[in-house]
Amino acid sequence: MSRVQVIERSPKKRAVLEKDKLSKRTSIIQAAASLLQKKDWSELSMDEVAKRAKIAKGTLYLYFPTKEDLCLRIHSADYESWFMDLHEFLSKSPKMDVSIFSNWFVNSMDRHTRFLKLLPIVPTILEKNASIQTIREFKSNLKSQISSVLPLLIQYFPFFNEQSGFLFLMQCHALAVGSWSHGFPSNQVKEAVKDTELEIFMLDYKKFLEMSILTLLKGHSGI
Repeated sequence: MSRVQVIERSPKKRAVLEKDKLSKRTSIIQAAASLLQKKDWSELSMDEVAKRAKIAKGTLYLYFPTKEDLCLRIHSADYESWFMDLHEFLSKSPKMDVSIFSNWFVNSMDRHTRFLKLLPIVPTILEKNASIQTIREFKSNLKSQISSVLPLLIQYFPFFNEQSGFLFLMQCHALAVGSWSHGFPSNQVKEAVKDTELEIFMLDYKKFLEMSILTLLKGHSGI
């Protein structure tokens, strides 16, 4: 075989290898996402993921160096799915006001349970042990998703501009994350506050979040 023939075939071979890598990567993400749909992050093991994806554990670590890295990739895809839901809502809603938006935001969590499950541990766990590249891609994807819905948000709420609208969505995110521990406390916390005046710290997550976003929107609008 001549050198010319080898050179001509190399790009094709590389393309096949890249396609195989992408297929394997997708298979791993799908396997882990399926497992996370049924169990908490803390219960997920890389052994389980490797078995579900039908690959060797060593191969799994070549694609995702840590469990946090893998889960952040899944969360990024789930975020994209949530933003698609938001985009559809803003595109097709016949009318809109602060109450309708706040109510939709809270109820959307029921349609994206895995997204909600990982949301509170992103800054405290996942981003602390994921690769710089994965974190950068996650943040870039989030920025892109927020930017894609801003024109629709501003259309319904003209008191927003690009900067304040971006800030508002980040505030909603902070509220969803920050109130999680009060809405879904550990068994130890439940036992500690049970039948005492400390039960005031136990929140109805959805009601609290809806009220907070409503208050936030009214503050932005000057109502």
